[in-house]
Amino acid sequence: MAAAHGSPRRTTGTDARMVRTRAALRRALLKLLELKHFDQITVRDIAAEAKIGYATFFRHHESKSDLLEDVAEEQIGNLMALALPLLVAADTRGSCLALCRYVDAHRAIWSALLTGGAAGAMREEFLRQAMHLGSVQVQRSSWLPVELGAIYGVGATVEILAWWLRQPRDFTVERIAEIIDRLVVTPAVGRNRTRAEPRTRPRRPRRRKSGRES
Repeated sequence: MAAAHGSPRRTTGTDARMVRTRAALRRALLKLLELKHFDQITVRDIAAEAKIGYATFFRHHESKSDLLEDVAEEQIGNLMALALPLLVAADTRGSCLALCRYVDAHRAIWSALLTGGAAGAMREEFLRQAMHLGSVQVQRSSWLPVELGAIYGVGATVEILAWWLRQPRDFTVERIAEIIDRLVVTPAVGRNRTRAEPRTRPRRPRRRKSGRES
């Protein structure tokens, strides 16, 4: 019972430290991804970069893959919040512009994620959120199954963004948004759409700990 009536100030301080540590871990992983492939990064590397103890890492994440998924969830959630309302409103070009502007504004982060060995995790998280939200779906009578359309759309969009981020800055945000809209979104969605209210983005389930990494 004593713990239940503990000082709010102490709880707030603990929460604040947890938030700062998790943010430091995300920044550390992103910085390391700019230097080497994800498979070459160890938990010890991340902990050292974040300036925390090795054991402390496991108080926040079960593995480096768990941390990567946390980063992917945060970034894609931010992107979806900008792009999906426009897509629901049938403004496909505006949705693509919002998406590309966000990626461009966070270019270093997305370059690290999509060209540093994390593209697979980004694609999976992108697809998970797109399938859950279901804000814009192909009609049942359409020639394209909803799930297949989502798989194609997410995969193609991730590949286009990764290609763009590897290029010199010769391609503007508007140009890439047009490419995604004309090549990916319009063919898959077009006029065959039904509207639905966006649902709250879910938290992915936490996996059981299965031993520490090096």
